[in-house]
Amino acid sequence: MPNNRKHIPLVLRSVKAKICFLAFLYCITIALVSWNKLSSTGPHGGTMKKSGNYFIEMKDPDKFVYAYLLDKKLKNTNSKNVTGEVKFYLPDSTSLNVSLLRSDDGGFTCKTIVGSNLCKITFTIPGKSLTAMFENASSMVENK
Repeated sequence: MPNNRKHIPLVLRSVKAKICFLAFLYCITIALVSWNKLSSTGPHGGTMKKSGNYFIEMKDPDKFVYAYLLDKKLKNTNSKNVTGEVKFYLPDSTSLNVSLLRSDDGGFTCKTIVGSNLCKITFTIPGKSLTAMFENASSMVENK
């Protein structure tokens, strides 16, 4: 059986390789963008960020911040040995630390500091510190 590959010009083989490579890159890009879009909203309806092997979810209603430490399967972690803190950043370059208290739904909560435009949630579990930064959506709307 003759080798048909010899009859295909070298340039054409190169173009096919380029097309296949670009199609592969396109698929990878679409997959990454889709995964990022799907994973930005947490199971409690808040904004979610990855920290180490965990996810931190934050819901920011007007008066209280609700924070959740989630495992890889997006389930609440056992909160017995977990402590948490929120650092609120204010527009005048000052910051305030507030301890998170356990809530009934397996998460943590604290009172929102009015006027903060950014907050950093830190969970401490034995041997690890997990942190994520979140923008305050209500202050961003007020500023515009």
